Amino acid sequence: MRNVFLRPGPVPLTPRLFRKRVRRADRGLRPGELVAVRDVGGGFVGRAFWSPEGNIALWVLDRDENGPPIDGAWFFQKIAAAQAIRTDTLALSDVTDAYRIAHAEGDGLPALIIDRFHDVAVVDVGSRGMFEHLDEIEEAVLALDGIEHVVVRAGDRVCEREGFSLGAIPPPSIETEISEYGLRFSVDCGGGHKTGFFVDQRDNRVSVSDLAAGRRVLDLCCYTGGFALAAVRGGATAVTAVDLDEKAIEKAKVNARLNAQLDGASRIEWRHADAFDVLREGVTADLVVLDPPKLASHRDQLQNAWRKAVDLNALGLGAVTPGGLLFTFSCTGLFSLIDFSNQLREASVRAGRDVRVLQTIPQPPDHPVHVHSPEGRYLHGALLYVV
Repeated sequence: MRNVFLRPGPVPLTPRLFRKRVRRADRGLRPGELVAVRDVGGGFVGRAFWSPEGNIALWVLDRDENGPPIDGAWFFQKIAAAQAIRTDTLALSDVTDAYRIAHAEGDGLPALIIDRFHDVAVVDVGSRGMFEHLDEIEEAVLALDGIEHVVVRAGDRVCEREGFSLGAIPPPSIETEISEYGLRFSVDCGGGHKTGFFVDQRDNRVSVSDLAAGRRVLDLCCYTGGFALAAVRGGATAVTAVDLDEKAIEKAKVNARLNAQLDGASRIEWRHADAFDVLREGVTADLVVLDPPKLASHRDQLQNAWRKAVDLNALGLGAVTPGGLLFTFSCTGLFSLIDFSNQLREASVRAGRDVRVLQTIPQPPDHPVHVHSPEGRYLHGALLYVV
């Protein structure tokens, strides 16, 4: 195994080692190659995948110099252990067949995301090293009970930066149906945003359902209708759901038909529109859900993303009737919880509303965060009472 040497300083414990920490690397290293990471004196730090063109140069897999080979058996053990946390510890299979099987370094698999949708697993690859082991990863995933299909995805920026391609043919569009606390959803596992469905909002959909009774609900950036249908199940008197993605709205209508047994599912008002435009119309509701997409992928986008987040939350607060509630979220991982809190504070001033934080909402437990890699904590939320 060839070597990459770090610059002088404390040995980092994070699974993500940035380029600025690298002092030198052995000649001829291939992108995605498994390397031994060593400190300035040659001491062993860990085994990692090498990404010479990425901002993150090393994805550390373990700290055992004599550990087992990084092969099919290694991936099988890691993925099976991650699955067991979801089924045995969290008991998610009691309430849903859709959840995150593996959350990157939070499950000892840096740069790898695996989401389960009933009998389909969507694998999202974030590094050349993981790409080089796709065959072993797919085999390990297919060995999980009930998984019959695997869809592999990777972002265009990731492919360009890491120097790999999944091919010119887009991933197959595999439709499956999932169940979540009794609600049914159709999921396009080869298309849509992220991996096809927002499993990270599962618990928050339950919270919306619990608070919706007797309230008019406005679901902004509704995607395929999860919050809107949860509100109907909870007894909302009226539900309006808005999204700019026309395909998402059509899928949401499909999901409403799948849940036609719910009184009010057929009366949801689905609007193909921009959330900003709808809010500027002066609409009001007793409970507003604001779940925008990621607003920034790179630090040079953060200033504009901050302004957009504040603007959207200010308009959202303005739409809440006195004594009403706002569920608001940020999935922009470059924003910390403190950033998110400051955005809400600024938005409340701009909206001229007196706001109380009833609950700060983290990402769910099937999205674990490595204690030395807080970057894995990307989702922040809050339940606000608006005076």
